[in-house]
Amino acid sequence: MLIVLEGIDGSGKSTVARLVAEELALGAATLADKKSAGATDPATAARAAALRELIWSSPEEQGDTCGAAHWILLIASWYAALARLRPELANDGANAGADDSTVAVMDGWYYRNIAKTLVREPLDAQWVESLFAPVPEPALTVLLDVDPDVAWSRRDTFKETELGRWDGYTGPPRDAFRGYQSVVRRELLRMAAERDWLVLAPHPDDPPEHTAAAVVAAVRALRRTP
Repeated sequence: MLIVLEGIDGSGKSTVARLVAEELALGAATLADKKSAGATDPATAARAAALRELIWSSPEEQGDTCGAAHWILLIASWYAALARLRPELANDGANAGADDSTVAVMDGWYYRNIAKTLVREPLDAQWVESLFAPVPEPALTVLLDVDPDVAWSRRDTFKETELGRWDGYTGPPRDAFRGYQSVVRRELLRMAAERDWLVLAPHPDDPPEHTAAAVVAAVRALRRTP
């Protein structure tokens, strides 16, 4: 069973995902890495490494020289491969229930890539989302709906892409971050409504353990559902 935490940059996905995996550890839960192709043969591992390098190792200062369509096609290719190479991530909501013996908790899936692509260029949303048709939907996706100002206060530094520099956001870093992440947040909320995600809006003063407890309760309820 795949459980995904989604949200804007700085929303607390990594922290909450780790806490959820720790809380569910007695039920064989793992904190899964979406950038790992898993155990595979040398030729496949080499191909995965080359694709991972293309997607995640480009210099930030280079900018998006090849365009949003180029990047989303690469990312869709990665997730299509991941769905085949890592069967523990392929248990979708249709198969979720009491028979699931393991839980994989993921800090983000491909959804934020879709959101950022639609912010970057006026591409057709249905076409962009169709690129991920071979990739199973998680059993549960939880959107951490955090205000960009709150997200900004949680970290000391943000990457150029997180500030929206690739998307035309200029000016002081905080202003750029707020403007960019606000439109990404809007896209994620649209996707949450269309895909029936669980949306949590933690209070800024709430410790991440409270949010994690709500996610754990939702996972346990899902596993009890026939």
